[in-house]
Amino acid sequence: MSIQDEHKDDAVNVAPHIHEVIFEDDKLRVLKVTVGPQAKAEMHWHPRNINYITKSGKLRFNKPDGTSIDVDLAEGQVTSADTSSHAVENIGDTTVETIQVELKGES
Repeated sequence: MSIQDEHKDDAVNVAPHIHEVIFEDDKLRVLKVTVGPQAKAEMHWHPRNINYITKSGKLRFNKPDGTSIDVDLAEGQVTSADTSSHAVENIGDTTVETIQVELKGES
């Protein structure tokens, strides 16, 4: 079963203009994430994941508790995140791209 079938607030359901599924099996899902300048995605959910940044830029992550964090991402950088929800917006003037590997069963 796909992650978006299990979670109505999944990133692909909420923001398909930003999240594209490029591979999925029973253990993981791989997304191409593209956030153009000033693009936004409403509050959405991701399972535990690892990101490889392919195009650098600056994103703002807004958390459900109302706090936010601005993150400068560099090409070639690798980041990871636990299962969480956030809204995101590109606050820079470049398109940010990542390859995101989401781990199933790692809630």
